[in-house]
Amino acid sequence: MKLYCKNPVVLALLCLMAGVFITISFLETPMKFQVSGITLPVALGLGKLMFELSTKIQCVFMALITGGMLLNRKTYTKTDFMVTAILCTILLLEKFWMLPFLNDRVELLSAGKSVPQSEMHSYFIYAESAKAVLLFLSIILQFKKHQNEYRNDRKNVRIPAAG
Repeated sequence: MKLYCKNPVVLALLCLMAGVFITISFLETPMKFQVSGITLPVALGLGKLMFELSTKIQCVFMALITGGMLLNRKTYTKTDFMVTAILCTILLLEKFWMLPFLNDRVELLSAGKSVPQSEMHSYFIYAESAKAVLLFLSIILQFKKHQNEYRNDRKNVRIPAAG
């Protein structure tokens, strides 16, 4: 059995998107709070800029990935499209609901004002974690199995009886 890639361009875009996403969400974000001398308002402002940029880049990647999948839709399954739709939904929720809410909190905190408790940051972390899992699943789903033709042909070969 051999593995074949459904669409190498879509696979490359998914890998690039995963790299950008993981670098910002899981490396840059926690590391900035460990830099000596960086203040909370500066760290929050940097986070705001990085997530805005990352989200815009991810939206471009998702548009290209979806377009690539639609161009080769015969090679994709319903599962492929469902995972992509869920990824798009999470990304849009982050862009138009979660990040604006969190950005407003950053502005208030940076101005030295107190903000009420909110679960939105936790929801954002859950969304980012789900997005990471779905991106890896999307990468895995880019491969399909094919039976080795040689092995299939061997099953149909008749071996003459001796004698």
